[in-house]
Amino acid sequence: MDKEYYYLNGDTKVGPFSLDALKSAPINPDTLVWNNSLPEWVAARTLPELQDMFAAAGNTPASSNYDQREPKYNMNTAQSTNYSTGGGTFGDPNMPKPPMPENYLVWAILSTVLCCMPLGIVSIIYSTKVNSAYTAGDYTGAEKASKDAKKWAIWSAIVAGVLWILYLIVIIIIGVGAAMSGDM
Repeated sequence: MDKEYYYLNGDTKVGPFSLDALKSAPINPDTLVWNNSLPEWVAARTLPELQDMFAAAGNTPASSNYDQREPKYNMNTAQSTNYSTGGGTFGDPNMPKPPMPENYLVWAILSTVLCCMPLGIVSIIYSTKVNSAYTAGDYTGAEKASKDAKKWAIWSAIVAGVLWILYLIVIIIIGVGAAMSGDM
């Protein structure tokens, strides 16, 4: 027996479809798809039987929209909702979401103002991506942005510390040189 496929259009479950009919349906790589062999709704790009369809259309599979220069906003609100087939309901607001990762925005701002501005700005950019990725349902992208924001804030502080130490060494050398030349 062939698998019956369903996809979500907003909060509406559409189907059943055969594989061939699903390939002609208006879906994109981020559309949530389900069949009876899957435990939960998954992005269409993750199904091996649909990957050739997206490769032919020029869409490359990606695990996250995090690294894209311009975000691709999907008008399908199903993407930001956790769906479960176990209870038979879709978009259950009581479904737990993973906790939002720390965005390190305060540390990014402090490292920009007090430490190394170029690295601090990079940290601010990543820290602002955390909230938008989490809100869009891109939890892995939010986690990666959080780690990157923290990394760049730490590097900003380290670079500033090294520069201050070098500055103090140069001042001490100049002071000692001036003191020695004045004694002669």
